Amino acid sequence: MGMRMYERYIGDIVVLDVMGNLDFNTAPELKVKLESLIKFGHHKIVINVTAVDLIDSTGVGALMYGLKLVDPTVGDLKIVGLSPQNRNVFSVLELDKVFSIMASEAQAIGS
Repeated sequence: MGMRMYERYIGDIVVLDVMGNLDFNTAPELKVKLESLIKFGHHKIVINVTAVDLIDSTGVGALMYGLKLVDPTVGDLKIVGLSPQNRNVFSVLELDKVFSIMASEAQAIGS
């Protein structure tokens, strides 16, 4: 299964809805999208992965790449909608201490 992405804007926040698998085949596409958003000055990014079935290590790497690109003095990269399986990947790798993982999109936008 491939991946689809749709971006929405709520004020100065970009919500990136990701659907499908975030894996070896699709991670480069996410990296390009994040580079583009940040290049155009968007540093407040919420990635909604509610509709993502699988995040493998390459997908995690793409998210880490985006996190490193965001200027923390003006923004953040937040993740919402992790499934229990995908949340477990983040917990095992202790990435839940690195990323801002939120329970809901509303919480991510409000923080």
